[in-house]
Amino acid sequence: MKPFLLIITFVFALLGSANAQIKSGALLEGNIVTTDIKGNKIDVFKYLDEGKTVVIDVFATWCGPCWGFHTSGFLKNLHNQYGPGGTDQIRVIAIEADGATAESALYNSSFGDWTAGVPYSIVNDHTFNSILKVAFFPTLYIIRPDRRVIEMGDYRYDVDIWQRAMLPVKEKDLIPTQGLDSKTFCNNAAFTQKPYVLNLGTTPVAAMNVDFIRNGEVQNLNLQRAIGIFEEAQISVPTINQFKETTQFGVVVKKIDDKEFAANEQIKFDATYLRPLVQQDNYKIKFTTDFYPGEISWLLRDNKQRIIMEQKYNPGPEQWGGGGADAHATFTYDVLLEYTDITCLTLLISDSEGDGMTAFNASTPTPGVEIIAPDGTVLKPKMEDDYRYSTTKSIFSAFSLSSSSEDVSDISHLGIYPNPVPETLKLAIDFKAETDYKVFVTDMLGRQVTPDVFNAGFIQVGHLQQGLYQVNVQTKNGVSARTFSKI
Repeated sequence: MKPFLLIITFVFALLGSANAQIKSGALLEGNIVTTDIKGNKIDVFKYLDEGKTVVIDVFATWCGPCWGFHTSGFLKNLHNQYGPGGTDQIRVIAIEADGATAESALYNSSFGDWTAGVPYSIVNDHTFNSILKVAFFPTLYIIRPDRRVIEMGDYRYDVDIWQRAMLPVKEKDLIPTQGLDSKTFCNNAAFTQKPYVLNLGTTPVAAMNVDFIRNGEVQNLNLQRAIGIFEEAQISVPTINQFKETTQFGVVVKKIDDKEFAANEQIKFDATYLRPLVQQDNYKIKFTTDFYPGEISWLLRDNKQRIIMEQKYNPGPEQWGGGGADAHATFTYDVLLEYTDITCLTLLISDSEGDGMTAFNASTPTPGVEIIAPDGTVLKPKMEDDYRYSTTKSIFSAFSLSSSSEDVSDISHLGIYPNPVPETLKLAIDFKAETDYKVFVTDMLGRQVTPDVFNAGFIQVGHLQQGLYQVNVQTKNGVSARTFSKI
């Protein structure tokens, strides 16, 4: 796991506590009165009674994820903007809560000095772990003046959630936390996803009015679902068990209780379930990596479990193998399918670190997979689900040769070998009746690149550049073609 990542999964250090963390939406049951490392008195209930929101970061000096968040400067920025030197609406407190760690580790831990440049209070005191129900490091709480608590582990880099959780401005305020993922499939698919929202308002929500949209058809739902303050809730939309066509799904939250949203305020989710159909025996794959290419490998296989292609990428010279020539790069591969009994193609991406291809930002290409037809048509675009996974991710594409080559009534069979070919491409042709024919080669744009050869069982291709081509056998009744790779 890398600090570079925009989407970070934290490895928590379990403390062996029997207590779970404070449930989001619950009230802080006990006060925290102590002194920080500079001798300043800390009294959380006093801050709350004064109308301040309190942010508490519970950490250990040996905890890597704690250090990563600490050095991001996120809390420092909150303190500067909303603390005593800013709008004076919050207080930030960091508590080193491992009782086995000496206070000196705050200044000289294996990571560095935890106190350097920190403008908010740092406390070295583990006696409040039971009040805070600390079960792991890091634990991060926002506590509103009414003493209601939200644990921010899942949202810690979401600025919008921070602001609306610390400083609420609406009674009814839902924010999306988990959307819908677009997916690919081969034959049948099932839509089982449910989006999630988080209540950051000041009052509970009792009901939602939601539109569920499938290929433009709208089903209106009145969902009686109580959502408490700081509670995350699932929006229960219908499950579509099977469908064959490509489908656009949408979920739109139009009303909360008696509050109806304007069109630009509605909460919207959407996803495409795509059935990319390969109808020729060749196509292109464009694969874009993230900052850590050495972690990524993939293989392409068919429904018979035959491996058609496999690739891996080189790590770079930076920490954890970041950067290098293969980082943030798009690779294009020509795929030639030799079998006609294929019905489904699977591209299986593996990530050795278990964090997907999430190491990118707005200035770098979005990682993902594109499938391109020979004429340049994008059969499958990049999707968010391409990179947002853990250890493995499967991308599917249907395959059919129903519109492909063997459409000449004179020819009962056309085979080619060797394939790939360096010099001479040999033909194995079975005719239903004796007939004259000619052989020629075209590129993937349909341009003829060899002279015609008449009634021959081979054709010379040594002068051609490397790439994909089609060999054509033409009789008076039409043309039959096969794709080959020139090496």
